[in-house]
Amino acid sequence: MSARINTYCLIIWMSLLSFGTISCSNWLDVEPKSEIKGDVLFETEQGFEDAITGVYILMTDTRLYGKEMSYGFIEAVAQQYEIDPLTNNYFDCTQYRYDMDAVLTRIDGIWSAAYNAIANVNNILKNLETSSCVTPPVYARIKGECLGLRAFLHFDLLRLFAEAYSTGKDKEAIPYVTKLTSSVTPLFTQEDAITMILEDLKNAKMLLANDPMHLGTSPASCLASLPSGAYLSSDKIQSWHNRRFRFNYYAAVATMARVYLWKGDRENALLCAGEVIADQDSRFPWVLKANLSNIGNTSNEYYRNQDRSYATEHIFALNVTDLEDCMDSYIFDGEIGMKNSMEGLEITTDERSQVYENYSADIRYQYGFAEYGNKYLISKFYQNSVTARYFQERVPLIRLSEMYYIAAECAATTSEGVDYLEKVRTNRGLLSYPLSKSMSASELEAEIRKEYKKEFWGEGQLWYYYKRKSYMDFSSYMTNVDFFTFDRPDVEESNAGRE
Repeated sequence: MSARINTYCLIIWMSLLSFGTISCSNWLDVEPKSEIKGDVLFETEQGFEDAITGVYILMTDTRLYGKEMSYGFIEAVAQQYEIDPLTNNYFDCTQYRYDMDAVLTRIDGIWSAAYNAIANVNNILKNLETSSCVTPPVYARIKGECLGLRAFLHFDLLRLFAEAYSTGKDKEAIPYVTKLTSSVTPLFTQEDAITMILEDLKNAKMLLANDPMHLGTSPASCLASLPSGAYLSSDKIQSWHNRRFRFNYYAAVATMARVYLWKGDRENALLCAGEVIADQDSRFPWVLKANLSNIGNTSNEYYRNQDRSYATEHIFALNVTDLEDCMDSYIFDGEIGMKNSMEGLEITTDERSQVYENYSADIRYQYGFAEYGNKYLISKFYQNSVTARYFQERVPLIRLSEMYYIAAECAATTSEGVDYLEKVRTNRGLLSYPLSKSMSASELEAEIRKEYKKEFWGEGQLWYYYKRKSYMDFSSYMTNVDFFTFDRPDVEESNAGRE
């Protein structure tokens, strides 16, 4: 597909307008109820904290992980839903009609919103280097987070707007933007972009070595599988607790595992995934079945602990404050009931049974969907007003299970790969349905593919898996491998990368 050339100039200017760093705008909305003047934002350590909070808020935009890059567009192109051709505005997406306005708007929106967030990250980094108000520990954490977020966002752009690494490593891919500048940011080859991504991630890992999540020195409730005591009753999430969900040390390592796997470096992918797995028990405990099965049962002690997104397994996640409104529009109409509109993102009864192989013991099969009529809607992001805040408004960007799948794919032997895969399956309720340790490599690959389909409904990861593996048999409309690669937005090339 021909590349539609982009400009980073417009993105920079939009970003700076929103970030309050130029004269025509003096205000930055960093939290729902607080505003900080742009000219004083970086005069205090708290200003830097607020600025990076602002980046996370940008990432919850519906053009990004607040919808299109989680349960929306990216899931539609992966054929995760039964889409009505007459009423659902995702239909053209499922047909790979990338020249239609409804599709172009989404693709261009992802590009501009992602580079907007990147520009804000770079602005923080620029000011951080000249600041005298930030203490060394906070400097290391904020810089580590910023470098990690910059790499994370660029990598997702790469996975969308570049070819699979196996065919496109030497082709122009995306601009890798590291600073606010008046000069042009060129398109980098995929290989060069990945080199820069890994460099940022390695530096992030080093800077985040003293992350409370890594050291395990935070209050016990930061690392516990469930909040307890006063925390549960007050529903307040302390700043140190957010390390579980923000771009922490393990997020850097887990993202490295993704990147290495994307480029086919199985050895390093396994090493990174293994590091997360090694510390899993004390950092990312498996979701409790009891926390999935009690929606509507107000008499049950677990009613407030409904962990439908498997929050205890989140390595990196976002707090999407308007998630309930989004669910009401497309999936689950809050506490009223199912989304009975033809715009709903639904699956058929037959597909649910086929995907989960009729394993009724699978907790994902049991509790991952809600039925209406003869269809099902994912309930992963269901929002209930009485559920503890700990489990509300969470959209996962990296979860523990993916590390096991990466390890399974990269293991030295199929037997070892099965062991990694079985760890997830067992914790999903499939203890009585073990896989054969003597299966072939192709059989293991088939089982891993099944797991990606079962596990990541509504999270946007299946599309990247299909693209990396060059699978095309998931849709009769996927007739050209070029459909995996989105065109960059149409604008003047000479302006690309300008401030």
